[in-house]
Formats: sequence, structure tokens, C-alpha cells
Amino acid sequence: MNEQKKQPKSVLALGMFDGVHVGHRALLSQAAAAARSLSAQTVAFTFTDAPGKLLHLPVTSLSTPSQRTQWLLEAGADRVDMVDFTRDFADLSPEDFMGYLRARYDIAALAAGFNYTFGRQGAGTAETLRQLGERHGFQVLIAEPVLVAGEPVSSTRIRTMIGRGDMGAARALLGRPYTLLGQVVSARHIGHALGYPTANLLTGEQLLPPDGVYATVASVDDGAYPAVTNVGKNPTVAGRQRTVETYILNEDLSLYGAELSVSFLARLREERTFPSLEALSRQIGRDVEAAKKLFESEKKTVYNPEGL
Repeated sequence: MNEQKKQPKSVLALGMFDGVHVGHRALLSQAAAAARSLSAQTVAFTFTDAPGKLLHLPVTSLSTPSQRTQWLLEAGADRVDMVDFTRDFADLSPEDFMGYLRARYDIAALAAGFNYTFGRQGAGTAETLRQLGERHGFQVLIAEPVLVAGEPVSSTRIRTMIGRGDMGAARALLGRPYTLLGQVVSARHIGHALGYPTANLLTGEQLLPPDGVYATVASVDDGAYPAVTNVGKNPTVAGRQRTVETYILNEDLSLYGAELSVSFLARLREERTFPSLEALSRQIGRDVEAAKKLFESEKKTVYNPEGL
């Protein structure tokens, strides 16, 4: 790895920050406060992909790199440095990883979570960071766990909630609705035939909630719109691939090729097979009405209220 020219004095916040949940934001807030007192910049140092991907393990993320960057900046980082996790990084000892950081940054302080690990096979811990800070003369800030419902917030816990379809619980841990980001692609246009035109979202490696129908908020450019989203294979029309299809209520938007984010508020029902397209269309109408009732409580928080 090539060493780079040292940067201005920095407080480094270390972590994968997948989802940038309420615990991550507490860590960034602590780092930013330290940076102000030290006349330093706050830098979130993270990796583009989870280390498990290098080991060819199945990896599903709570956020894309662009989402993480945006949310880390909103949480208090002055900049986000996102580097690829390579075999060279995987082979570094904790001391060598610290050497890499010291060559790259003028470190005033380091901030990390209580369960942060680093270095070869995760040999470095929060205590290792404290020892390295004492050795090299910089502060080390270890953030305590943030508790929700009496348990520490973690990306793993959030994945469990999403896997159950409990979008409300996931939202409490994230501090925002769980949001998929992807490009709108052309599909089978079955929704148009049913009177409910949908945007088909290409989502990449983000974790999908269980198959079913959800009340969501669809955001594109500067607009956020109430929507209903189906995750699944569309068994009524003999679908074979799992898709994410979003119907935006009372809007006629040209979205093909656009980047669209879909935020999940609540699961309305499981996906099921209907005896006919007419029966499916009637159920979608009922789904839309159920979603509208839920949106009434969300008007001032997550989307533009016009159009309901």
C-alpha cells in the first residue's frame, strides 16, 4: 500500500458504519466534539465493502457506499475516507494497521465503538487502541453501547429485525426508516396493465426485507412520495426472479434510469398468489388504502404530503 501525504490534524472515527445507525451517530458526535476541542477535522475512516466479501462470504449490506457517505457527513464527519479492503489490509497486524493510519493522517485522536476490532483476524480491540494511543501520544475515545429496548444497537441486530419484516423496530435502531437505493430498470409492465404502474428497483447487495407488501416512501431528486412496494416473485403472474417494485401514489413520474430510494415504514401483508389478475388488482387497491391510513401519521416526518 502506498503511503500518502499526511493530512491536517484529524480525529479519526473508525468503523464499517453499515447503516449508520443511532450508535454510529453517537460515535460521530463524540468524535466531532473532540475535533472541535482539538481544532481538528473529523474524518470517518471506513472500507468500501465489508471484509467478509474478500473472503467470498455472503454479504448483504444495510447501506450502499453513497448512503454511508451521506449519512456520516450528516452525523458530524467533515469528510469520509472510504478505501477498498484488500488482502494487504487483511494481513496487517494491529500495529501495522496503526502504522498505516499514522502515515496517512496527523492523528489528534481516535474514536471507535466498544466492540471495534481491527488487524489480522480482528486481533485488535478497543483496549489495543487505548494502548496504541498511549504509545503514540494521541487520545482514544471509546463509545459506549447505545441501548434501545434494553439491548445494544448493532448492525447485526438491525439485520435480524429486517429479516423478520419488523420495519418499525429496525427504524428505531437506525433512527430512520430502512432504505433501499438503486436504479429503476424496465421490467414486465404488469403493474401498468393492472392500473398501478410500478418502478422496478435494481438494488445490488443491500439486504431485502421478507417477501410481502410494504408502505414505503419513494424518493427521487428532491421529491419524496408515499408509495406501496412489493418485494417478491409475483407468484400470481408466474414471476421467477425476486424483485422490488414500487407504486408511487397519485404521481405520474418518468423514472426509468433514475436513482430511486425506497424507505420502508411498515409491512402491510405477506405476498400471496391470487386466483386472477382482477383479484390481484382489487387487493392492490386495498393495500393502497391501508397505506394511506398509515401515511397520515407520517406527513410531517418523512415525505411531501401533497398528493394523498
